[in-house]
Amino acid sequence: MALRQRFEYWQAFRRIDAGGDGRVDLQEFLAAKLMIEKWVGKLDDPVAEFNKIDGNGGGQILFDEFCDWSVAKHLDLDDDDDFQAD
Repeated sequence: MALRQRFEYWQAFRRIDAGGDGRVDLQEFLAAKLMIEKWVGKLDDPVAEFNKIDGNGGGQILFDEFCDWSVAKHLDLDDDDDFQAD
């Protein structure tokens, strides 16, 4: 994964991680649903989506889990400046 893309995912993750502990719990994920949908599209069942992201079943989304999901969902922050090489 390119460094620029990983940085974008880190920025998104930090916006969702309201507690600032480097983990996203279900309540944080649900609270950020509208913001997340701007980045990846509609989440029909956000609880099921959370459980899918939480690959190790620990009840928290870790950054690496979030990155894997973000790649699959083509996450794109709506307010970043996408770099375009000439």
